[in-house]
Amino acid sequence: MSRSVLVAVLAAASLALAVAQPTTVGTRFDGFSYASNVIGYVNMTADLCDIQAAVAAGNFDEALSIYSTGKNSFSGLARRTFFRFASYAPSASGAPEPLHDMFTMGRNSTWLDEAIKAALARGDGHLAIGLIHVATMKYMLHEVDEGYNKIANYLADPANGTSFINDASGAPHNVDEGFALWAGGSADACQTLSGVAAKLAKDMGTVFINRPFVNTAVTGLWNELLATARLPTVDIQAYADARKHFVRVLTIAGIQGVAHSAYSVQAAQACGNEEQEQMAQAGVLTHWAYLEPMLVYRRTKPEIMSALASAITAARPNYKTKVYPAVRSLLHSMGRSTREVGTPDVRDVTEGWGCSARAIKSLTL
Repeated sequence: MSRSVLVAVLAAASLALAVAQPTTVGTRFDGFSYASNVIGYVNMTADLCDIQAAVAAGNFDEALSIYSTGKNSFSGLARRTFFRFASYAPSASGAPEPLHDMFTMGRNSTWLDEAIKAALARGDGHLAIGLIHVATMKYMLHEVDEGYNKIANYLADPANGTSFINDASGAPHNVDEGFALWAGGSADACQTLSGVAAKLAKDMGTVFINRPFVNTAVTGLWNELLATARLPTVDIQAYADARKHFVRVLTIAGIQGVAHSAYSVQAAQACGNEEQEQMAQAGVLTHWAYLEPMLVYRRTKPEIMSALASAITAARPNYKTKVYPAVRSLLHSMGRSTREVGTPDVRDVTEGWGCSARAIKSLTL
């Protein structure tokens, strides 16, 4: 086949794929209405489902392949990948991306990718999937930052800069992409960031009026970001305020995550469930991977962070005597209430574990 014919065939295939894909324009999901088409980002959830299925089957080579080269989400002829999310770094000459950059904490752009690949190489699927979630959050915040920078570009030259805030490819499109990474964009998405937050809320007792506290706050912020990124309501200061509040809410989610995971380690040990213990230990590392940078970003006192890190990573964590006091100290330093994080419910946390009545009693807080 000649090069010209091959190019024509590939172009036709790309066009057919683009036509065949549905669109998110004007659709509503989980309290948010899309302004643009981000079906490719929605399709990333299918990659996550396939990675989880490969891990469950013990096929870590397949999981690594999907992570590295992608499978279900196309941008033209190229596939989107979680590898891209993990290893993305802003251009040195580009506009600042403060939320995205806080994740690096001075590390190079490969640190998260290397951690994910190392977890897959040693067969630690729980940690690998958790860190892929961290990569998703990292790239989600890149979209929020990029939206801000596009608004700034528009305001610098409104007469010639409307492309920076149009729905199709401007700041609203970045917000849509970020929401799709948070919520998955479809009802059959696998363990999305919002799904993780909802599970934490259920187990920790922070569901209010049938809606998880963190999820409610984050959905409100996505709507605020979209409204302030579009004409005629574009407002860079309001967008900046929402962006800043995003970190506050995700910090609460991270504190909730490490507290829940440390308690789950303790519960699994009491119940003699090694698989759940490994999963919970991976949860500690996963939630700390994004919470630690956020605490540094917020200039949290090192001694408060150290006390929490020591409590949650102990070989045999004790929620009542070590973890909870460290969590309380951190929250009080932030001017927040422990009620925002909640308390682990032993029956929700250990559901399906087969724990004895004696173990349940010993774990009740």
